[in-house]
Parts: sequence; structure tokens; C-alpha cells
Amino acid sequence: MPYSSEQLIIFFAFLPVLLASVIGAIRLKKLSETLKILTYLIFFALIVESVSRILWLYKISNLFLWPVYVTVEFGFLIWIYSIELKSNLLIKARVWLIAVFGVYLTYKTLQISSRINLIDNSGRLVESICLIVIILFHYYKIYKEQPMANLWSIPMFCVSTGLLIFFSGNFFIFLFINFILQYSQKLNYQIWLIHAFLNCILYLIYSFVLWRRQEN
Repeated sequence: MPYSSEQLIIFFAFLPVLLASVIGAIRLKKLSETLKILTYLIFFALIVESVSRILWLYKISNLFLWPVYVTVEFGFLIWIYSIELKSNLLIKARVWLIAVFGVYLTYKTLQISSRINLIDNSGRLVESICLIVIILFHYYKIYKEQPMANLWSIPMFCVSTGLLIFFSGNFFIFLFINFILQYSQKLNYQIWLIHAFLNCILYLIYSFVLWRRQEN
């Protein structure tokens, strides 16, 4: 069965993840603590993306990967920002935040598991809101510190900008995704194209951050 151009673009959208993984593997020993954690997240994303595409080729549902990936992604990012913000509150609460989020996401996924034409969008919405708020706090921290260096030379400013673009876009995508799934298959592919584009931007920014020599 031939694949549409939209399907092929979505399928090969994992290439920036592969690029970031290769760069991360090369540069791992030279990275700061938070960028090492980010690199481990990228490695995990590559594994999930690879398994997801293998299942897709064999026409096997890959939706069971969804709660696993989102929970792990949320956990890694919360851990990174707890270190960057040096927030005692976030450091003390991070394990509980991750655990509660994981339980909630698992519950919501099981709740709609019998409805194959729906995906759990609430987990991604909660994740997006939480991380957008944390990213804005990180921007405020950078503003207060008044760094002399160019902002784009600060690794976590670049990472935060990529994540802000990604999760802002994701918030609107997942706000309407289940309505779109019911409405039109073509529109559904177009929405996932936008998601793939946002994902490419994020991982290209990751690649940029991991490759260049960093200034603190």
C-alpha cells in the first residue's frame, strides 16, 4: 500500500531526534549536568520513536507508548528545571509531581482504552501548562541575573525557547485533537504534520545546544 506524502513526512520526522542523539553521544562527557539529563531524554525519545515507527509499519497500534513517553518526558524536564531554578520547593516536590502525573496519565489512558478513535489529550495539556509556567519562571530567573553573554549562548535559554514553542503549539493541538479525529482524516494528518514540524524544531534546537561550546 503506497503511503501519502503526509504519512512519509510524519514517518521521517524522527531524523532530527536521531541527529540530536548522535551529537549527544559524541559530546556527552563535556556537557553540564542538566544537558546530560537532557541527552538521556533524547536517547529515550529515539528508542520510543524507533519502536513507534516499526509498529506503524506493521500496522500495529503504538498508542500504548504514549503514557510511557509523556510521563518520562515530564519527569526528565521537571528534574532539569528543578536543578536550573535551584528551587527547594520544586526539588522537594519533583518526585511526587512525577509520580502523581504518571498515575493520572495511566488512569486516563485506561479510561479511554476501549475507544480506539480517541487519545488521551488531558495528559499532554497538563504537561504543557505545567512546563510553560516553569519555563516562564526560568526566563524570569535569567532576567533577574542580567547575564552579560548573548542569550543564545546560554544553553538553557535555547532549550527553554525550543520547549516553549513546542509546548505552546502542543497545547492547542491537543486541546482540539479528539474533535479533529472525529471530523476529518485529512485534517488529522495535517495536524500531525504540524506536530512533527514542532518536534523537528525542538530537536534541531537540542542539536544546536549540544553541539556548540557552551558559555555559562
